[in-house]
Amino acid sequence: MEKLKKKHQFKNLEKLDKVKIGYARVSSLDDRQKLGFEVQKEALKSCNIIFSEKQSGDNDNRPEFLRMISDVENGLVDTIICKSLARAFRNTGDQNRHLREVFPQFQTRFITLDTPHVDTFLSPSQAYSMEVEFHGMFNGYYPIKVSEEVSKTFKTMMKKGEFVGAFAPYGYVKGDTEETKHKFFIDEEAAEVVRKIFHWYAYDGLSQKAITEKLNSLGILCPASYKRSKGMNFVGNFPNNDGLWYVATVRKILDNETYIGHMIQGKSRVLSPLLKKSEYVPKDEWVIVEDTHEPIISKMLFESVQFIRLKRHRVVKNKWTVDIFSGFIKCADCGMVMTRTKNYYMTKRYGKRDITYYVCSTYSAKSKKACSGHRIRKELVEDAVLCAVQEQIRTVSKLEEILDDSRRDKIASSSLKHLEKSLSTKQNEVSKLEGIADSLYIDWKTDVLSKDEYMRMKLSFEEKISHLKQVIKNIKLELEGQQKSRDEITPYIEVFREHRNVTKLNRAILIDLVEAIHVREDKGIEIDFKFEDTYQKIVDSIQK
Repeated sequence: MEKLKKKHQFKNLEKLDKVKIGYARVSSLDDRQKLGFEVQKEALKSCNIIFSEKQSGDNDNRPEFLRMISDVENGLVDTIICKSLARAFRNTGDQNRHLREVFPQFQTRFITLDTPHVDTFLSPSQAYSMEVEFHGMFNGYYPIKVSEEVSKTFKTMMKKGEFVGAFAPYGYVKGDTEETKHKFFIDEEAAEVVRKIFHWYAYDGLSQKAITEKLNSLGILCPASYKRSKGMNFVGNFPNNDGLWYVATVRKILDNETYIGHMIQGKSRVLSPLLKKSEYVPKDEWVIVEDTHEPIISKMLFESVQFIRLKRHRVVKNKWTVDIFSGFIKCADCGMVMTRTKNYYMTKRYGKRDITYYVCSTYSAKSKKACSGHRIRKELVEDAVLCAVQEQIRTVSKLEEILDDSRRDKIASSSLKHLEKSLSTKQNEVSKLEGIADSLYIDWKTDVLSKDEYMRMKLSFEEKISHLKQVIKNIKLELEGQQKSRDEITPYIEVFREHRNVTKLNRAILIDLVEAIHVREDKGIEIDFKFEDTYQKIVDSIQK
């Protein structure tokens, strides 16, 4: 229908020797600008044809404007009428080029209905007037000023934990009222996919590529296509894709703290409102507000996923799964990871069989002189780790029986008291040093100290004060973190309780409970468990 309408407009242009054209423009079609759009078109109703569009004025490639100028250059336009200069031009250069060069060259009359009233036929010199020049400058400056004010408003909203983007991340939707439109609410259909992605990666051992393939094999729409299927006018980076997932999309979800209830914004910034270009912002400059909405996954699961991503792990060839000990098992002597290898042999009864071993990667891939093989069968590692895990779970269960609520609070607060005492000590030290540093100036002026002695001692004290202030800053950060997670005993006990009846080792148990597994040359195995600091605090408290 739109194509027929435009074709009809061109036929009209061909029939008329000269025509009067109107041009109307708004930046968006919200309620306020939609009304302005209608006012413009009403003012231009005497025109033969009206070119109208929803485009930003600082866009140099406005389709309808370019069509109108093309008709001017083809000698088909006698007069152009706009409600104001700002509707047609948004900078002085663009305005001057058309008013002083293009329109006079093709004998086209240009009229504005609002101040300043321009009519290049009745008063050609108006194109050079100070008033018109001033309005051109103002119209160029106005969008820049508006952009700055909008940026300030958005920054304030971000710091308050209010979402300022157009679309919520996959798994969430924005509220549909004026009070909730800057908040996130769980979209259960998409949220279930997010949960599966984290679970597959953390507990089923699937790689990011394997998760991508699985999502596509199950026919689950990628986030962009999902949003469009829900009627959202979402374009994204791949507007014409076929609904398939990419590895980068899965990686982005696994990396997004939004899913644990935090509002993450300010990841990019606009370099210039005129250039329409942006740049990525370093993570330490992002605007992060914690606990602003309901989480889709737990913080513990999110941290487990980040823990796995930091570890080196290799996907089993031709399979979706990751080896159970991948990224965990290390050589106790050189500290390098141990790699998996298989030996095959034939039996009369069962045919071809295999045995899986772990070997020090330094020995197998670098130099047999740099370290020994530390060769150990997978079954031995599984049995040893399972026994150690079961023993640790029994130990924690006994501690749980001993601990009462009051003792838990005492353990949780003991670390805070230590930090608070340390903070007070350091602050007193700073005050004392600042007092001494201040008195040095008086000693210099009263000839107690020479200038060189004063400068040397002043520099020394300033360095000490600067160091102490950094220590104080670190202590405050640690205090803040511990106050947010005051009771560290409960999650410690709960994570072990979850695996209380374990009889077979799996990767989920390792991710939740184990930091690293070290294999010695004599095939002895040492296991670093998570929460060791918490465990020691409990033991120390009980002994006291």
